[in-house]
Amino acid sequence: MTQMYKTKIFKQFVPFMLLVIGGSFLVREFTKIRYKYRRVTTYDLTKDTEAAGIKMKKPATLEEEYENTMKKIDIDNWENIRISRPWEETTDTK
Repeated sequence: MTQMYKTKIFKQFVPFMLLVIGGSFLVREFTKIRYKYRRVTTYDLTKDTEAAGIKMKKPATLEEEYENTMKKIDIDNWENIRISRPWEETTDTK
């Protein structure tokens, strides 16, 4: 029995497998706790503010923000300007 404890497999492989397999179970338990208490601690802030008499602005969606930004920018008329690279010589011909 003592010879089995001195083998390379028992000294290196068994502790490694215990760490890998045991670690996966440990991580699973931690994530289970994380998601279990996340649902409990979140609450609706708008209900509290409306009860206090504060009116909140409706948050804008990503599509609304995109539409507002694209109306301000003229995307039909643009000019492609090439800049000089650091390794190129800069020659101003203007």
